Amino acid sequence: MVRSPELHSADTVAPVNRRAAAIDLAIVIALFVVCYASEPALDPLLRRGHGLVGVSALATYQFTFEGFALLLIMRIRLERFSDYGFTARNAGKSVALALLLAATYDLAMSWHAHTLLWVPLRRQPAVRMSVEVGFPLSLVGLAATVAVWGFFEGFFGIFFAKKLNQACGHHGRGWLSPGAFGFALFNGTIHLTVHQGIAGFIESFASGYTIAVIPGVTGNAWGGALFQTLTNAAGKL
Repeated sequence: MVRSPELHSADTVAPVNRRAAAIDLAIVIALFVVCYASEPALDPLLRRGHGLVGVSALATYQFTFEGFALLLIMRIRLERFSDYGFTARNAGKSVALALLLAATYDLAMSWHAHTLLWVPLRRQPAVRMSVEVGFPLSLVGLAATVAVWGFFEGFFGIFFAKKLNQACGHHGRGWLSPGAFGFALFNGTIHLTVHQGIAGFIESFASGYTIAVIPGVTGNAWGGALFQTLTNAAGKL
């Protein structure tokens, strides 16, 4: 039987997209691993920085980890943030779920630490460096901190999950997508390798899963980025 051109095109779109998604994900992971390999030498030096110069150095390094490759791939693929769920549609539902899950996560962390951990990014060195310079310049450093360790770290998980779902031929919806579990495992394993132990693995697995699953459940990614911002390096009141 001779296939029509339309049928042949429809048959080939999915495999091509799956292969492209797998390549995109491999590039992102490869760059992450390269940066991660340099962390033992660079991280102690960067953490000793001061003021906006120190914030800029830390933020640039972190952005290279989890932002640069993503934006480059989006540019090449002609993708937009809206393709990943950063839209107005269902934003309220996404944010509400993020607030609920962030409160639950922080309470669990507080119980484990035997102290109330509630202030977002409180333990992030870039926050200390930002505060050092005083108001109003401190707002610049704090904005950079939220953008890099909040939004882009959250977006990394959302990007990772979406590409893994595409590579697996999965629609990505619901609580049980391979993308959400895949990023959770990746996030947990990374923190396990920096000697955070099984507790660190569990905490990072839960955080990674939540970041990636919120877009799958609500159809909107703002909640995933918000959850990351509210729970990352949360510190004492």
